[in-house]
Amino acid sequence: MIVADFSMIPMGSGTSGSTYVRAVHDLLRELDVKFVPGPMSTAVQTESFEELFKLIERANQRLGEMGVQRIITSIRIDYRLDKEITIQSKLGATGK
Repeated sequence: MIVADFSMIPMGSGTSGSTYVRAVHDLLRELDVKFVPGPMSTAVQTESFEELFKLIERANQRLGEMGVQRIITSIRIDYRLDKEITIQSKLGATGK
């Protein structure tokens, strides 16, 4: 299992990003991806790198469909081979 977080910055689209964040979260729901929104990024849980990068690609495409001409995407990936991890197990480890 892979737990990752990502953020996307739509360049040249004004100072508010809430419309774009909502669009990406709607896409994640459509794709039935487990995710947790955060104040600066969105955490996702996937089975593979392929699934992770496909959903990142789809999110970029969604913003492109909304007229965004340039998108800066940052991704952090936690890929553990010694044990199974989930978003919930990571949140539990921090005491939340």
